[in-house]
Amino acid sequence: MERLGAFSARFLAGLDEAPAYREPGGPVPLDRELPAGPSPFEAVLEEYEAAALGAGIHPVSGRFFGYVPGGAVPAAAAGDFLAALTDRYSGVYLAGPGAAEIENLCVEWLRVLVGFPDGAWGTLLSGGTLAALAAVVAVRESRPHEAWARGVFYMTGEIHHATLKALRTAGLAHVPVRTVRVDGALRMDAGHLAALAAADRERGLRPWAVFASAGTVNTGAVDPLPAIAAVCREHGLWFHVDGAYGGFFALTAEGRRALAGIEEADSLVLDPHKGLFLPYGCGAVLVREGNRLKSAFSFGGDYLEDVADPGHSSPADYSPELTRHFRALRLWMALKVNGLERFRAALAEKLRLARVAHERLAAVPALETGPPPQLSIVSFRVRGDDDGATERLLARILRRGRVHLSSTRLGGRTFLRLCILSFRSHLADVEDALEEIAAGIGAEA
Repeated sequence: MERLGAFSARFLAGLDEAPAYREPGGPVPLDRELPAGPSPFEAVLEEYEAAALGAGIHPVSGRFFGYVPGGAVPAAAAGDFLAALTDRYSGVYLAGPGAAEIENLCVEWLRVLVGFPDGAWGTLLSGGTLAALAAVVAVRESRPHEAWARGVFYMTGEIHHATLKALRTAGLAHVPVRTVRVDGALRMDAGHLAALAAADRERGLRPWAVFASAGTVNTGAVDPLPAIAAVCREHGLWFHVDGAYGGFFALTAEGRRALAGIEEADSLVLDPHKGLFLPYGCGAVLVREGNRLKSAFSFGGDYLEDVADPGHSSPADYSPELTRHFRALRLWMALKVNGLERFRAALAEKLRLARVAHERLAAVPALETGPPPQLSIVSFRVRGDDDGATERLLARILRRGRVHLSSTRLGGRTFLRLCILSFRSHLADVEDALEEIAAGIGAEA
């Protein structure tokens, strides 16, 4: 344990100077022989460091702005270590009452945080993809099988691909999907949604569910949730919201305003490994009528009779997982050790930093910026019609490795994204990114 602690301390101490990205440069340095005997722990740590901490993205860096960062807050890592070391089982209540209570408490905290009513419930899963799948299964089970053939789903082109993956995995790929228009800020057009649903009803179809975004991964766009909720009430639509990236900004005053209406959702996906800075592997789904989730996933078995207890909620009854990692411990420990106000302050800082970055990038003549940030994602590109210039700028930034950005396509053109979310990202880190962007532009000239 001493050696592990020393390694961890050295790793964390070196983050300020470590690159956010290293380009792959050859095979991963792993001894590929199946170990016949033991190896010294120090040697195993050294091999791990060389293999896993070399090339690729380094999401724990404060200068990692690609995709959607999280940062792996150390208290959560300690929770993961304890969960693995003690190996408590949290799936069935009587098998581990304390572990199940911690998981249930975390679900309750999330319910309260987003303003869902009593009776809502949810579960913790490995991430937004499985959380979306759990929500889609609840949607599927909300109607009898014979009604599926006439159902219709609605979403914009900005929805995360996890939604489409979930529909296919749940056996609903045959259900028609209508693409709803977006406005200039890439938010769903609620009027167009209403028109599509009305037209489908006239055709004898049954509008089934709308999949909205509380912060898209492309630009952080927040769909007009109250207006969408009104359309859902009018047409009997299940209202699903993907808040995997943006949902936790509801902790802040500014974010709460931007996310108004999120509490009206029938189901909601959140990713604590994004907005609450946990290590990868912790997503959540909440369903307004919690029993719908339970009816979709609750099963029994003769071999579980010893731990059956109808008087308490077992997390496995609300989840596709029976055997499950005690992932709630990372969330519980991070919140207990740090307190909610630290998370609130960190998220408010990211919103401010995004505005600063957008203002400074918009002032650069060589650049064109995307929509003003609604949350903490800033998009931009090299001015002009040549995608190649933007792609070369990204390549130069990644080759240097000081910061990491990622790209996407908006309106058929390549844009770069600066996603500011890690708890380690501060003004100095954003300024580093702006300097790297300026240097990359200068190299092109």
